[in-house]
Amino acid sequence: MALLHLGHYHNRYEFWQANNRLRVKVLTSSHRVFKKNFETELLVDNSKLPLNHFMQETLANMMIGIMKCLKELEEPPRTIELKIKKLAKPTNVDAHKYP
Repeated sequence: MALLHLGHYHNRYEFWQANNRLRVKVLTSSHRVFKKNFETELLVDNSKLPLNHFMQETLANMMIGIMKCLKELEEPPRTIELKIKKLAKPTNVDAHKYP
């Protein structure tokens, strides 16, 4: 098996290619430490799903980004609640009208 060294990324990962497959070697675990800004919970059918810190931050930042696009919002929210309910049957609606 011939290995082709492809380089390093920020001295944290080393990339190799072998038999048309990319292999990644983690050189350090420091990439696992980041600053946490939000406490995020996700409930599905009233059951709380476990979220690691990375997923909590990702979901929170996605929602904050969406909220910043809303014209009615004057300042960043402190809390956000989102409920999504699956319809029994798909329905055609005008995408630009408010329900």
